Amino acid sequence: MRLLQGLLGVVLGILTAVLGTVLGILAAVLWLVGAVLCVTVILLPLGIPVVKLARRLFTLSRQLMHLP
Repeated sequence: MRLLQGLLGVVLGILTAVLGTVLGILAAVLWLVGAVLCVTVILLPLGIPVVKLARRLFTLSRQLMHLP
């Protein structure tokens, strides 16, 4: 039973690290889109919330990857 719990912990750790990496890549792309929207003055009201959302996704991906 103890071995099964250890194996489950390792698998969940790897899975959350991969999920955090994918989420980090998605946040980077979203941040880039938000930055492009912010550069165009007309679309500035759309760009600011997108950048804020990307920041939240970066924070979540960091938590998933267990970075200090």
